[in-house]
Amino acid sequence: MAPTATEARRRTFRVPESMPDGVHRRKRELSHIYIYKIRKTLSHNASVKRSYRKTLKQMGSELPQPVSRGGVNQDASTDPESFHEHKDANEQEAVATAPQKTTGPGDRKPKMSRFKREEAAAAELQAARMAAQKERDSREAERRLRIERRQKNKRKMMQYTKTGQPKLGGRIDILLGKIRETKSS
Repeated sequence: MAPTATEARRRTFRVPESMPDGVHRRKRELSHIYIYKIRKTLSHNASVKRSYRKTLKQMGSELPQPVSRGGVNQDASTDPESFHEHKDANEQEAVATAPQKTTGPGDRKPKMSRFKREEAAAAELQAARMAAQKERDSREAERRLRIERRQKNKRKMMQYTKTGQPKLGGRIDILLGKIRETKSS
């Protein structure tokens, strides 16, 4: 059965299950939650504003005039002197209500994006893996060296003359080497 037009519109972008965990999967799983929260917040704010205006109207109060970006009422007169008085009053009010900051905007640390966080986490993981690999390689090299030395010493210890007597020269070298190692340690 073919999907209807509304069903086709409701479908969202889907990441295949074979894709690894990462930015896309998390974004896919969480994006509908964020969209829902944003919509809910916007509708709540609109209903609060609506109810506020309604109660002001019922009380007989005058609705506050919206303020333009310049900080001056839209219906203010075009008289230059009143414009400056209005502007001065708004500036003083803004200065009085503004929170005091001890640091400037340049001191603030920029917010890291999700991709950069993922990238940094991947770099840390890669560095940890490389360090572990180097440690494994060094341990393996030490192990090989010990095995090789042990085999060489074993061969020297197992040397015999034609008459079956042990060759003591090789054995003495091995014992002297052990003594030197213990003295240096």
